[in-house]
Amino acid sequence: MRLSALLLRCLAGMVLSMPVLAAAPSEGTVSTVDGDLFYERLGEGPPIVMVAGGPGAARTSLRPDFDRLAASHTLVYFDNIGRGRSSALPAGRHHSPLRDAEDIERLRVGLGLERITLIGHSYGGYAALAYAGRYPQHLARLVISSGGHGAQAWQRNIDSYNHFIENQYPEVWAQLQALRAKGVKTCTKEYQDLYGRAEGDMYWYDPEQASRRKPFSTDLRDRFRPEVYCDMIGLDSEVIVGGAMASFDARPALAQVHVPTWISVGRYDRISVPKVAFEIRDAFPSGVAQVRVFEKSGHRPWFEEAGAFFGELAQFLAAPAPR
Repeated sequence: MRLSALLLRCLAGMVLSMPVLAAAPSEGTVSTVDGDLFYERLGEGPPIVMVAGGPGAARTSLRPDFDRLAASHTLVYFDNIGRGRSSALPAGRHHSPLRDAEDIERLRVGLGLERITLIGHSYGGYAALAYAGRYPQHLARLVISSGGHGAQAWQRNIDSYNHFIENQYPEVWAQLQALRAKGVKTCTKEYQDLYGRAEGDMYWYDPEQASRRKPFSTDLRDRFRPEVYCDMIGLDSEVIVGGAMASFDARPALAQVHVPTWISVGRYDRISVPKVAFEIRDAFPSGVAQVRVFEKSGHRPWFEEAGAFFGELAQFLAAPAPR
């Protein structure tokens, strides 16, 4: 037992000592019934598939931070349909966590991967849990980073950041309420531009961290897609859950999922509050999932506490699989 613990610490140290890889990844597409999925792949070893947040963000929102995992794994970043460099969703279809889970399965099959580890950040955690509920036999491990489990969790998060704006930015809140009184929905550009004046602080334990993290890509193809967000969450997405998310709940299916799961969250995360992380843990059978709360982080512990985050993640990924 002591040797195993020492080995895990050494493996974690090796990953932390590795610089973020600068080599260009290979890239390609997987053809699906909904269009082409664009992906980038780097490294060698057991496969990890990264699921970006939003909904509406491209794979580049997680780079280069997670590139260090390619020192010991095959790392696959991809764009869900409608995002980044993947195809637009066909007319008449709607975005949903369950549909996005099918993208993950189509990518796995297209790349010829038998079992994968999924890392889903923020909204990506919702899609990753949807996948776990449908395809647990194809999962080696599951990592949920500042994610959620369904409509109830999303509404709690909406209420959390509206409470934050109302109390910390009362002058912005008053203007937002004036727009609401005129019948302006929250997905309009007018509302979002005003909302953004208070939104930034919600993501960080230390707001100065925001200036340290630069966009990985300035290519317009990798921009955030608000149309995906509003289609999935509804046209009043900053007030009440709508769209496909309104009927989504990953938890019932998780009761039969025995995949080792690591759930991380920042203590000061107002976007995906810590309470939700424990609700996700409790949806799994006892002992399957564990929660790690990072005490000096907001929505991105993998940036604000990178050393601790990636060290513990490396230990989780290297641990012997339970029998």
